[in-house]
Amino acid sequence: MSTKDPIYRRFNFLGFSLCVAAFIYAVYNLQDPTTHISSPLVSISKLLVLSSALIFFIALIHNPRTFGQRAYGTVSFLLSAIGITSTSYHLWKHTIGSTEPPPSFCEQPIELLLSKQTTITGKLTELINAAIQCPVEQISFIGLGIVEQCLIVFAALFFISWKILIHRTKNKGLFL
Repeated sequence: MSTKDPIYRRFNFLGFSLCVAAFIYAVYNLQDPTTHISSPLVSISKLLVLSSALIFFIALIHNPRTFGQRAYGTVSFLLSAIGITSTSYHLWKHTIGSTEPPPSFCEQPIELLLSKQTTITGKLTELINAAIQCPVEQISFIGLGIVEQCLIVFAALFFISWKILIHRTKNKGLFL
């Protein structure tokens, strides 16, 4: 029997599979099929999900002991917490029914908005700011809008990361 805990592999595979499925769904269903431009919220969500997929994949392949798994789990936990925070704030901001029109940069394509910034941190700050302030179109899937769908994905990733972080006992049997 291996000295490494196989339960971590299951959670890392589950997280990686969820990230890949969410990214494919976002690419094919949440962006304009002719221009391939998505809203800033979908863009930042795709970036966070892709980063989480990379972390889960590295943790799945590397399969370190408990300390290493918790290090990978902490990074994916933080990424999912950022996603939950940004989508929750976006949902809260746009459900209170503000009468103010959206900022002028919301009508610009995301590429033009990001081309004005020269540094990576400037681009990320601009993307997060646009994701929070710009309203998104309401594409519905089983009655849920884009923001609710993103919130569910990030909540699931948060739960998977949390399960990796909590202390578990080693498996005693071969199939347990």
